[in-house]
Amino acid sequence: MAQAGNGRLRGGEIAVVVLSVVLLLAFAVMLALRLGDGATTEDPSPASAAPTTPTTPATPAPTVTEETTEPPGEDLSAVTWDFVSPSGNIGCSIDADRALCGISAFEYADEIPEAEVEECDGTVGHFIEVTEEGAALVCDTSGQELSIDAAGVPALGYGEQESAQGFTCDSDETGITCTHDESGYSFALRRAAYTLS
Repeated sequence: MAQAGNGRLRGGEIAVVVLSVVLLLAFAVMLALRLGDGATTEDPSPASAAPTTPTTPATPAPTVTEETTEPPGEDLSAVTWDFVSPSGNIGCSIDADRALCGISAFEYADEIPEAEVEECDGTVGHFIEVTEEGAALVCDTSGQELSIDAAGVPALGYGEQESAQGFTCDSDETGITCTHDESGYSFALRRAAYTLS
């Protein structure tokens, strides 16, 4: 007949109990973590859900192309004069876009802004224009010295006026003034000086 124990656990039994408790604790921890993850990922409440910002497709950066601009200026060798000053030193032409005057001999070279001289791939000072956008010196790229050929061209006498295509030019003893009638822009040109207004 088997002998009754004294109620104490032996070493092997203790190991089994400890192992069972450890496994139960590990299971409980894993279950809690699993349930905790499920609560936040499966059913987020509207209050806790992070607001979503609609994403727009990325707009590609514009391609920058380097513009190659020609230096300002024009070949004015073929200008035909509508009239000349009585001295023959100034010739002017009027068309739909501008009133343009050229002066053969002038004494205001030192007054021309250096930036305009450097920007011009030709000569500045012999030609001046007025358009509806303003008055300015014109860069001449013809490579030729300006000589006014007044043969057969009418002279605009002192005190006389020439109006055409929205421009008016006046001649007096100090030179020629041309104005864009609508805008009021103008230039005055004489041997000693020029003015833009």
